[in-house]
Amino acid sequence: MDDFEKEHDTYFSHLVHFDPQLLESLHAPGALPDTIRVASAGVPAVRERMSTVTEVANLPEQREADRSRYLQALLDIYGLLPVQARHSASAPGTTVIAPEREGRILAESLAVLPRQRGWTPHAKRMPVAGGLLVGVDEWLPSQADRLVIVDGVVASGVTLMTMLQLTLRPGADVEIFTCHSTRQGALALARYAERLDVSLTLHVGHVSGALNGKFYAVAPDAPDRVLLGDVGDTISPVTPAFPPRGPRRDPA
Repeated sequence: MDDFEKEHDTYFSHLVHFDPQLLESLHAPGALPDTIRVASAGVPAVRERMSTVTEVANLPEQREADRSRYLQALLDIYGLLPVQARHSASAPGTTVIAPEREGRILAESLAVLPRQRGWTPHAKRMPVAGGLLVGVDEWLPSQADRLVIVDGVVASGVTLMTMLQLTLRPGADVEIFTCHSTRQGALALARYAERLDVSLTLHVGHVSGALNGKFYAVAPDAPDRVLLGDVGDTISPVTPAFPPRGPRRDPA
């Protein structure tokens, strides 16, 4: 954990552990509930954008033009979602979370992050004895009744489940906006929200792929082919530098 903190110049004030048995139950096969709304089911253009993302993610070398195509494809997918993140985030009393890096980059590009009640915590997952440990820094709200989360992709779902656990009161409402999710990750989010007694709606561009042994999303018939790669590493070099969001805040 110390190495992760040094690498990302942060301090994990929150740690949430997901042991192998819990992950196995959360990722078990099942039908997607109605609260998981998959845009590609009715909008074929989403699959086209996902093809671009996967193509770029698997290039042996990514040039600036490739990264720009990748970023634009992700932003296009958000625009093709039937419900827009900016609209949901504008509802009174809404707290917005966009984890570093890709969540924050995409949320700022979409003009979703408000000046107030907008949070961009570091959330890093670390493998531990077959399970996953998620470290979150102190820049995180607590006791929200209405939450909107913007993130790039959902693989195992553990970082977003950690956000739910640390921020929401029982009975709260949360909407998550993401470009892609594995089926396991989407099911895990729905099941974990039920455990926490919160109401969750997942707006996702496309659901596909499977988790490999390192909990990355890969093509089931070609496990060496990643579906999205590292989103933050891919888009950050071609993203404008946004102005600082002000001094670091203590937990709410």
